[in-house]
Amino acid sequence: MPASMALVLTVLGVVTAAEGIGARAWGAWRAPATQAARAIIVRDEGHLLFISSSGSQLLDQGRASGTVPGSVRVEFTYDGSPAVKARFTIYGRGGSIRGQASGTLNNPVSPSPSFRGALSITGGTGRYAHARGSGEMFGVFYRRSYALTVQTIGKLRY
Repeated sequence: MPASMALVLTVLGVVTAAEGIGARAWGAWRAPATQAARAIIVRDEGHLLFISSSGSQLLDQGRASGTVPGSVRVEFTYDGSPAVKARFTIYGRGGSIRGQASGTLNNPVSPSPSFRGALSITGGTGRYAHARGSGEMFGVFYRRSYALTVQTIGKLRY
């Protein structure tokens, strides 16, 4: 083999080896790929009991069953008008989910008016640390006991 051909092959071998080392080094340096977000349709129901109140804000807690089962804590705001608001946290397996909702009582003078409104998921902890989502919240507010029955339907991304 002529010396010039041997030199070309040697240079090609060194360049190829260096490219391989560079590719491995680049792969080691590159940040790991982030895990793809999951999206699920959520249908849950909670039966909550009155814990305490402060002004027009009621604190209820209970159990939720459905897609994301666990315990639930809801701060329900009712000031006598048909408008209601809620902030909630669901404590499930692997983390918690936080959100808020606002809606309207359908029959404000009833002893157990139902309500309906929009909800949004605003964050969480653990496996739900980046949770976001939206949907609807339905429920019944029991005036005598201040208890709540709540149903949610929506899309959760985490």
